[in-house]
Amino acid sequence: MNTDLLERIPGVGEHRFDAEGVAVVAPAGVDELATFVRWARAERIPLWPRSSTSLRRSVRPDGPGLVVDMSGLKEIIRVDRRNRVTLVQAGVTFEELAPALEREGLRAVMPLCPRRGKSVLATHIEREATIMPAFQWDLSDPLLCLELVYGSGDQFRTGSAAGPGNLDQQWASGEMQKGPMGPGHADWMRIVQGAQGTIGIATWASVKAEVLPRIETVHVGASDTLTPLVECAYRLLRKNAVDICFIVDANAFVDLVGTTEGSRAEAARRTQPWNLVMSVSGLDYLPERRHAVYSRMLRDEARAAGVRLVDPPLGSGETLLALLRRSSEEPYWKERRRGASRQVFFQTTLEAAGAFCASFAVHAAGAGIDTDRIGTYIQPQLGGRVAHVELIVACEPGTDEVAETGRFADAVAVPLTAEGAFFSRPYGAWAEPAFEAAASSVDILERAKTIFDPARILAPGRLGLKGNPDGYAF
Repeated sequence: MNTDLLERIPGVGEHRFDAEGVAVVAPAGVDELATFVRWARAERIPLWPRSSTSLRRSVRPDGPGLVVDMSGLKEIIRVDRRNRVTLVQAGVTFEELAPALEREGLRAVMPLCPRRGKSVLATHIEREATIMPAFQWDLSDPLLCLELVYGSGDQFRTGSAAGPGNLDQQWASGEMQKGPMGPGHADWMRIVQGAQGTIGIATWASVKAEVLPRIETVHVGASDTLTPLVECAYRLLRKNAVDICFIVDANAFVDLVGTTEGSRAEAARRTQPWNLVMSVSGLDYLPERRHAVYSRMLRDEARAAGVRLVDPPLGSGETLLALLRRSSEEPYWKERRRGASRQVFFQTTLEAAGAFCASFAVHAAGAGIDTDRIGTYIQPQLGGRVAHVELIVACEPGTDEVAETGRFADAVAVPLTAEGAFFSRPYGAWAEPAFEAAASSVDILERAKTIFDPARILAPGRLGLKGNPDGYAF
């Protein structure tokens, strides 16, 4: 990318080279973004959208082109407690959103201790697992409506945000952008969600929020094996008794709660081989009674499943709950073991998760990766009907471990897919085995790409999609 090309960009706010020499454009709003995308389409310039200030591997440019940086769009446009919804611009992070919601008596629907600087919009567009499965009715939740610009340069609003009227007129009529379907009979939001920036670039999203409990306590169920915890989770989620609910092994739990060498050593001494973390809450109506009933239910179901209730490995239940309501402290919890990590994640069912964890350990051993480098995080979704399984492989920065771990993480998707793992977010090398297992989807995706990004300028090559047959101008 040369400086002359940057100088030819039409008025779209700031454009610059970042510290790594990557050309970056930062539009100030949807109109500037649309103007810029139309220009890039005419010039055949690849665009790589991003909105988080904390960059993970999946959002770095895969090739030449311009990065479209949406992280400067920081407005929390609306918080509505009655309808339990918030409308946020692309650059709003969880450490900014969570306190704003709490002031209005709401709580954010969050992943497990997200990295600081992580965009709320990007998190939910990418369908990252969140820690409160009882409030998830669809895998698209908590994402609702989007304002976006397609690769064609056309502006669009999905769901009930499409109109009639602008946002102020919709709010005046009582519309709060909570209907994700539409406009019409199509579910346009789903075309963008999970597309890794290959279809459109979003400027804001409406997102579900949940009522902030008047009372909430967190509990840890422990077991030497995974099976009793799965049974306990099923029992409690079936009765909608718990809010927060996830499973971690000893390695992942130590990484989650321990930030210093001393605290990690203390947590390692006290943590159990497998841990089910759950919270019980009392909301607006009869909070004490609700909390007491569900707390008793938690104890009864844990006993029936053969799960023992224990103290957190570090601090108290109150400190663990506070930790789960905010972004990760530095260093990021998935990188505390050795300084860096690669994650392998996919979907399955809760009862099948243990078999995949065992299979992953065998594949890792074949690649020379010891079990003490692997942390396991299992997140029930959809009220327990689906499970997000995440294997976190630690590696030491600046060593051969980084490349070796990367090669292993790329390659292990092939045998895991053959065993039945569903890579619903197929980044990078995972796209090939994922789409070989769902070949009928490829033609549909290619057709959608042609319609919404006819010059194929948005994140070319991601998801295995074809690029522009005429090439690109750099």
